[in-house]
Amino acid sequence: GPVDAGDAGGQSTTENSMNGDGHGATDANVQIPARAPWPSLIGSPPRSLLSREKWLQAAIGAFVFAYCVSTLTMHRQHGYNMFWDGIEYNIAAALPIIPLLLRARRSSAQLKSWWFMAVAVALFTTADLIYTYHDRNLNLVSSLAPSSAFYVVAYVAAVIGIALLTQGRSGRVRVSVRLDGFITGLAIASAAALLWFEPLLRSSGHPFEVIVGMAYPVCDLLIIVLIVASFAPNRYRPNWTMALLLAGALWLVVGDVIYLKQLAAGTYVSGTFLDGTWLIGIWLVGLSASTRDRRRSGAPRSAVKSLPDTAFAPVASGFLAIGVIVASAVTSDSQVGFILGVTTLCLVIVRMWITLREERHLTASSEIDARTDALTGLPNRRMILEQIEADLGAVHFEAVGVILIDLDGFKEVNDALGHLAGDELLCVLGKRFETRLGDRGILARLGGDEFAVVIGGACEEDLVTIARGLLAVLSDPCVLDGVSVRVGASMGVTVSSAKGLNAVELLRRSDVAMYEAKRMQSGISVYVPVKDPNSREHLTLLSDLREAIDARTLTLHYQPTIDMRTGQVRGVEALARWHHPRLGLLYPDAFIPMAERAGLMPPFTRTILELAVAEAARLDHAGHNLFMSVNISRYDLVDEGLPNFIGNLLGLHGFPPNRLTLEITESALGGDPDRAAQCVNELRERGIRISIDDFGVGYSSMSQLLGLSIDELKVDKSFVIGLCSDLRAQAIVLSAIELARAFNLSLVAEGIEDAAVLKMLQNVGADIGQGYFIARPLTSEEFDDFLVHPDSGNRLSVELALLPAVN
Repeated sequence: GPVDAGDAGGQSTTENSMNGDGHGATDANVQIPARAPWPSLIGSPPRSLLSREKWLQAAIGAFVFAYCVSTLTMHRQHGYNMFWDGIEYNIAAALPIIPLLLRARRSSAQLKSWWFMAVAVALFTTADLIYTYHDRNLNLVSSLAPSSAFYVVAYVAAVIGIALLTQGRSGRVRVSVRLDGFITGLAIASAAALLWFEPLLRSSGHPFEVIVGMAYPVCDLLIIVLIVASFAPNRYRPNWTMALLLAGALWLVVGDVIYLKQLAAGTYVSGTFLDGTWLIGIWLVGLSASTRDRRRSGAPRSAVKSLPDTAFAPVASGFLAIGVIVASAVTSDSQVGFILGVTTLCLVIVRMWITLREERHLTASSEIDARTDALTGLPNRRMILEQIEADLGAVHFEAVGVILIDLDGFKEVNDALGHLAGDELLCVLGKRFETRLGDRGILARLGGDEFAVVIGGACEEDLVTIARGLLAVLSDPCVLDGVSVRVGASMGVTVSSAKGLNAVELLRRSDVAMYEAKRMQSGISVYVPVKDPNSREHLTLLSDLREAIDARTLTLHYQPTIDMRTGQVRGVEALARWHHPRLGLLYPDAFIPMAERAGLMPPFTRTILELAVAEAARLDHAGHNLFMSVNISRYDLVDEGLPNFIGNLLGLHGFPPNRLTLEITESALGGDPDRAAQCVNELRERGIRISIDDFGVGYSSMSQLLGLSIDELKVDKSFVIGLCSDLRAQAIVLSAIELARAFNLSLVAEGIEDAAVLKMLQNVGADIGQGYFIARPLTSEEFDDFLVHPDSGNRLSVELALLPAVN
């Protein structure tokens, strides 16, 4: 017959990809059943019995209900009624055989288990018939009834059927779990022997009959342990088939325990509700065969890797056995209980030994899994970090090399062919890398499309050679889903040349080098400390810079600018400097890029503006009415609070806004042109002058300049320095001057380093000059001296150079 869907566990399968994008790919052909809302712990309810069996189950239930009602309402003469206790009872007990056989017929994978349970019910019914027509007329106290043999065999068949069913549904069940059933059964048997064996033995005089009577609840308990143990792989959330089997076993054990107690007291009679408990148990077992399994979706836990948190069953059984042994030794009332208790303790010891062995196996397996990449089978990040640490600590290795490999173009493969193809590509390339590397090092997959190679005792040249070999294996295409694809790679190489490096730092440096290779598109890059923006030294310096900005401990140097027509000092440009307590005087190229990456430019610029405006106000009070120029970055142009800040700052010091010039590079205008134009307009509305710095090297368009309201163009020094010797530089400077004239802008020429350049700029009409020939950047005190003494620095030479043209 067809395989019942319930026997497959009712599980939906989802195939998860583990490639570089880190997103799971679900097979579109997999149908995931919708979950019905159901608060029970045993999964979805049985939506219906099989249509051809529901009326049969209803009839069986009616027979069971009628019999149970009869035991409570109808008087049995001499404790037995032939119709109710003979005919009706046996019909109700025999009918569940039919759904059990039907389940065996349609469930080919578990045919034997359901067949054994059908045989168990058939043997139970046979035993009832023998009792009805033969044994009830016997003196049961003086001899063992023939029906008892069928009852015992029925219980054995039921145990075998349940064992086969749980084995088929939950996979291989551990020996320790199976052993728990025997331990629990023996412990209960020892307690039962202490409580009932001797009274039964004294009442009947037949030890074998007593053992048979005690075997029934012990077998029931074995069935319960087997069923409950099968719940563990599914997080103790059974389906309805197993839940009904468990309920049936519980009813049977209730009946058998009460029967054993009444048998010991000599009070058992037929036709009571006690007989109904067995009938209810058999009906529930038959009912379990007619339900469809609807377990909640989710993969079951591995039977090997789901060891229980506590060995509750053997521990509890052990304590029970100890109690039985002590009571038996004190009262000397039950040798059988004593023997069973000792046997239980021995099995508990064996169980604990097996548990320790399983724990060791589980620990070893978990350690391997924790250090292995599930997709490629290569070592993972954890394993490679441990390997690097081991190599760093090895005395026979002078250095440890790391090669970090990041695939180029892998995302395109994922997007075009899917995650499964991406997984296959990672596996193929992992095998290629491993084959090419050989025994020279260890290859690992760090995650995504990143691999790492660790080589002990290798120098930098050897690592680069190995990296080139690994890069060469990518030249051969891979065929994925019928498509030939190639990917590249960027590789970062680093060697543990410095002392005190650890595994994490080595991997980080390799990562820095890899991104440098990706940026330069060079394929392979070796780690260079000066190119590392995240080294420990840089982090320390960044922290110091934050403190310097907050404490306003930055300083300014001032480079004068002159009027090219008169030779007089017109203004100064404020240039940031940082007196580092350990590194000394630092220039902007040492800390400005760091501040930009860390997002410190807005507070940095505000600090510089505060210092510059305060200095300009001081110079005003000293009688030197000069212009002050300050550089701002593209990050400042998106600072919405900058115009208000500058306005308040100028008002605080009483410095006129038309003598403050903000210099903006051409490249800064291209980041967010709309926001930059808005900021520039707001600044000019406040009367602040705007200058385009480094003009000519930013490739800005004329339309961009047309859209901005500016006051000044500042020609880059690279054109000014070669003015006397390079005709192209002369053409650019002349064009800039003509452009400034057309836009009614001032033209500043920076980079003037000799008198000849100064004279030529004056002749071609430059407005303002700046450069080392005029003056180098000066401290505040040096600038005061420069203003007071005309013969200081090159000021006198500048005036002399300009004098003929003035005359």
